[in-house]
Amino acid sequence: MTAGQTEILEPGKLWWNWFGEQNFVPRYLARPRTEDEVRQAVLKARELGLPVRASGRGHSNPPIVATPGVHIDFSQFREVVSVDEQKLQVTVQPGITVGDLSRFLRTKKMSLNNQGDIDTQSICGAISTGTHGAGITLPCLAAQVISARIVTAEGTFLDMSPDENSELFRAFKSSLGMFGIVVSLTLQAIPSYNIHKRSWNADLDECIDGLHPRLRDNRTFWFFWLPHARSAELFVLPDGLPSTASRDNDICHMRTYNAVPVDEPPPALAPGEEYDHSSVIFPNPYEPNFREMEYTVPFGNFEETFGEIRHLILTKYPEEAFPVESRPVKSDDSYISPFSERDGYAIGVSGAPQPSTWALLRDVDAIFERHDGRPHWGKHHFMTPARLERLFPRYDAFKRLRKELDADGLFLNDHLRGLFG
Repeated sequence: MTAGQTEILEPGKLWWNWFGEQNFVPRYLARPRTEDEVRQAVLKARELGLPVRASGRGHSNPPIVATPGVHIDFSQFREVVSVDEQKLQVTVQPGITVGDLSRFLRTKKMSLNNQGDIDTQSICGAISTGTHGAGITLPCLAAQVISARIVTAEGTFLDMSPDENSELFRAFKSSLGMFGIVVSLTLQAIPSYNIHKRSWNADLDECIDGLHPRLRDNRTFWFFWLPHARSAELFVLPDGLPSTASRDNDICHMRTYNAVPVDEPPPALAPGEEYDHSSVIFPNPYEPNFREMEYTVPFGNFEETFGEIRHLILTKYPEEAFPVESRPVKSDDSYISPFSERDGYAIGVSGAPQPSTWALLRDVDAIFERHDGRPHWGKHHFMTPARLERLFPRYDAFKRLRKELDADGLFLNDHLRGLFG
């Protein structure tokens, strides 16, 4: 090893995630700024016989990052590498946040096709865990990736796209960092657009009865079920909204988002409406005051699944106040995305970050299991290999590809080994 390769590793430091639930101290830490520094870190870890995991901004609930070996921190590896303004494509380093990328694209007259309402995750972490926005025609963020470059367990660079290593590319797109360490991602953007957003509160019946027309008539529709009068404040949802609700609990906070070309004049706004660029309207503030689980059920199973969850909370957990979030997402062609080859409806259930919340999540998990719910990989779940094999037709193929790339499990940790080893 050269002096540079030795110096890429420094003594490990305490790391914790956004929620404060996960923490660990690795043996070594690497904070690369270049592709070759990533490669050097992997080669050194391999020489020392140590596992490797990378982190973005720590927005995942489960212990995805934890490792006793080498922790690669992407916080200084977050630049825009190149832009093709004709093709509307951008290549970035993995540590750039969704928000920073979205705001950069605005300066180039582009937008992400879709994103969620938290934009402080790294783009790599969001893609790797199947993070998504909402809309029956809009797939998760991973579907916007058109090529990627990783460092493999052998310390070599591997390029993937629909035309190069295509099977690996499909499996890679939501792979939790198990195929290698990402050094660049190329995303397909679309022409820049503004969003006209409308928010209001309504009774549950109005929400569910009008669900499918709203899904059909709006680019994006999603809602939060609010079991208590205090529910909205727990997720920093806006107050003072227009409301047709007949009460202050067991109601829905609803949102529509519709795209408008940036050269059109802004509309006159009524109460509860917002209008600005997509990079501004999508994100919302959140406090990390919750423990969350989100599963995606087949699109046609949504109403029944949601109804069972609502009944469970109202009858068995009447003091639980965190909103339940519901978002439809279009299918994609990846192997273990929650939306792999299946249109889905994602339902997020949260509770306070305290031990008593686990009973609620376990009971909700049982409902999801009956309805073929697939986990959001960045949120808590109770998966087993047997469940994954039943839920994902390409689960065995994914495991085969992972092992072919990393026979020694360099990029695994205890959490991932139990599911994919």
